[in-house]
Amino acid sequence: MVAAHRRAVLGGLAAVVAGPVLAQDAQDRVGRSTVPVRLNGQDLVFAVDTAATASVIASDLVGPLDLAPAGSAVMHTIVGAEAVALVTARSLASGALARTGVRLAVGDRRGLIGLDGLLGLDLLAGQRIDLRLRGRRGTSIGRSRLDDDTFLQAQRPRVSFSPPPAPAGAPARGLITLQMVVRGRPATGVVDTGAAVSLINPALAEAAQARPLALRGAADGQAVQSPTGASVAALPMSVNAVRMGGMLMDRLGVLMGDFHIFRHLGLADAPAMLVGVDVLGVFGRVIIDLDRGELILEI
Repeated sequence: MVAAHRRAVLGGLAAVVAGPVLAQDAQDRVGRSTVPVRLNGQDLVFAVDTAATASVIASDLVGPLDLAPAGSAVMHTIVGAEAVALVTARSLASGALARTGVRLAVGDRRGLIGLDGLLGLDLLAGQRIDLRLRGRRGTSIGRSRLDDDTFLQAQRPRVSFSPPPAPAGAPARGLITLQMVVRGRPATGVVDTGAAVSLINPALAEAAQARPLALRGAADGQAVQSPTGASVAALPMSVNAVRMGGMLMDRLGVLMGDFHIFRHLGLADAPAMLVGVDVLGVFGRVIIDLDRGELILEI
């Protein structure tokens, strides 16, 4: 049984609305997992975002990195269906991931909370993400492979999902979803490694009897930003008895709102949560194989 640390939860919630921060070590200062990325020959730091269907680059890097204009597109974010400019990079590499002629959506550095960009499912498809949110080992991007439990190893919870297509340029699908239980009620979780704090919809707040959470030194309302810098109002709340992958978490601080992404995923009326790194961090290791469609949670 794991009880969420109240001080850590409050710190994480406050960080969501803080100004730009710089990445350091294997996580940024709001706890998101980061990886080194080499883009057009330059070394950058991106967050790994398993709930983003498009990868993003900060707008202030478009000129210095000589990124060519590539039209525009609609990107579905927390805030809404947002029109974004697209650019093309000659090359992008991170771990086992290596692509040429990469299209990226242009975001805002403040919306990216200080990072250079995000790696979304369009580029992560077919890869294996070894997510470490504790210690200094850090996250890595590797090749898909079979990962059997050994005889001496404790059995690890596994979740299957529909993997996104691997070919470059194909539309991403198959977000990583898992079944959760919140205060005895079933709920759908969407694994979002790009979210510092987990988000819930009003249906989950009602089913879980969530309570407003007063943040010391902050206003009652908070705001959640999309990678473009647009924001939407959110209400800090506390949820008890959250079960996921054999873990039980109490006094979990979350942000609740009528977020566009839940409507886009068809989860507006059913209890649902975007499971951020605040929750994923209770596990020692999270392995996401986007080719095999397998999520492994290691305590």
